[in-house]
Amino acid sequence: MNNQETLVVITWNGIETPFTCVYFDTKPNFKLLLFNHTGNEFDNSSFNMNADYYLSKKTENKGQIFHYVNDYIKTNNINFYYIGIIDDDILFKVSDFNYMLYIANLYQLDIFQPSISKDSYYSHRKFVNRAGVILYETDWIEIMAPFYRKELFQACENYFLKTISGQGIDLFLMPILQKIYNMKKTAIIHAIMVKHLRPIRSHQRIYLNGLNNEQEIEIIRNDAINLTKNPLYSNLFDKNFKRTVLLEGNILLINYNKLVIKFSNLFFNFTKFLKELSHYR
Repeated sequence: MNNQETLVVITWNGIETPFTCVYFDTKPNFKLLLFNHTGNEFDNSSFNMNADYYLSKKTENKGQIFHYVNDYIKTNNINFYYIGIIDDDILFKVSDFNYMLYIANLYQLDIFQPSISKDSYYSHRKFVNRAGVILYETDWIEIMAPFYRKELFQACENYFLKTISGQGIDLFLMPILQKIYNMKKTAIIHAIMVKHLRPIRSHQRIYLNGLNNEQEIEIIRNDAINLTKNPLYSNLFDKNFKRTVLLEGNILLINYNKLVIKFSNLFFNFTKFLKELSHYR
């Protein structure tokens, strides 16, 4: 297990009380950075911030937050092993995050996230909590509440401002960088569950760059494809990887692979469910 600090960034709208969704039931085994996305100056006199670091920058969404956080930690020489960047509408308690980091260290994970509750607003059902499961290895995790190894997070620095929404980094870029850096252990930690309180709105927005999130995702996907063509890394990526991860190649094969994966998952989950039922009397 590593003995370096984890840095957890919590965003804040600069109006409500900071850390509204964080239950401080114990002392954090990590450092906290409070990110004010309005760009207004902090007023520490009116309430207890509970943070180790403070940063205020005017941002629209997660990609810009990633950029400014990365710039801040480099400028201030903040050392860490993992970094987590959590939306301000993610409900969790500190003791759960302490336990999650213990599990991540125990399993030597490179990228991970907590599972989300069934009554959350969510986009991908794969991240919904599974009862009785500690962790489940997966191919990618989303940007709602991600935790990254320092090397992987900082490897993205040239891409953060290409996607104001931050989307595309999770699904396309990170899996490429994980192979390049040989840091491929990715998991959803189901032993911990958080709740996403607000409806997802990123798909409804046009950002100041004139793009929506789907257009930004396509930019990052193309950048990821270009990385696989770099002679330094091209031997790491075969046609099957490019087809299943980057959706590059024959469209019929891509759609076929999607169906195969869906039915394989359906069969696996159904078989597992029947096995579970067979143990009850």
